[in-house]
This record gives sequence, structure tokens and C-alpha cells, in this order.
Amino acid sequence: MSDIKQSLPQPKSISTNMNFQQAKTPTGEAEWEHGLFDCFKGEDLLLGAQTYFCPCITYGKTQARTRDPTLGSYELVNTDCLMWTGAHCFGISWLLSCMKRTEIRESYNIRGDNVKDCLLSWCCNCCTLMQQEKEVIAKQKSGVVKQGYQAPTGMTIHGH
Repeated sequence: MSDIKQSLPQPKSISTNMNFQQAKTPTGEAEWEHGLFDCFKGEDLLLGAQTYFCPCITYGKTQARTRDPTLGSYELVNTDCLMWTGAHCFGISWLLSCMKRTEIRESYNIRGDNVKDCLLSWCCNCCTLMQQEKEVIAKQKSGVVKQGYQAPTGMTIHGH
């Protein structure tokens, strides 16, 4: 056998790590329209009770609302609801809430940072879920709708 050494390609080093300073750098200009502890304010009593007793439903509805503001295909128990419930069984549902909070904050240019999103979702998960749902509803009512997924139209081939 010959001593031919084959050089294997080395994976490129991609730095996707965010340092703490970057994570806590505030972004956005707007404020949340609803306070974190406005849980049972006014007509929100039903949302507050629903989120307190079945937070997975609120999480699933917010996820559905961001995809389709009309909630046309929304089902009470949906994949997002079940995923949140599964994560909750392992004590990590706050991570899903944190990711959704960051997504909403960035979509609507709301002031905040990733560290605060994580801490609030971990410490006050029900309150953050309610705040997120109220915020998406308010933004959609005011016309600041972030369009949900739109399926592309099918291709048509015209006859010769």
C-alpha cells in the first residue's frame, strides 16, 4: 500500500454564538401596549383564566394568530398547544414562550432584549403568554399586521 494521505476537507468554522453583551443589547423603538401584569384587566378576565388554567391553549392561539390573523384554520388543541404541553412536562415550556416573545418583539419593533425575554418567560410564564396574545391582537386591530404564511399559487401551463 502506498503512503498516500488524503486530505479531508475541514468544516468551516461558523460562529453563531451570541455573547452576553449582544443578547442584552436593547432593540426596537415601541413599547408593549399591554403591561406584563395587566393579566385580569377589563375584558381580559376570560383570557386570564384560560391562560392560568390552560396556558398551552393561549400559546397555541398566539402561534396560530401570527400565522393567520383571521384564525381561519385555528383549532383549540393544535400542534403548538401539544408541543407547549410536552415541553411543560419537562419544565422547558418557558423556552417556547421566550422564543415567541422575541419573535413578537422583533416583528413589531418593540423595545427589549433576549435576556429580558428569557427571564420574564422563565419567571412569569403565564403573564408573558397573556401579554403576547394581547399584543398580537392589538397590533392586528390597529392594522400593524405581519402577514402570515401565504401559500404560493399553483403553476398553470397554457395550451399550445
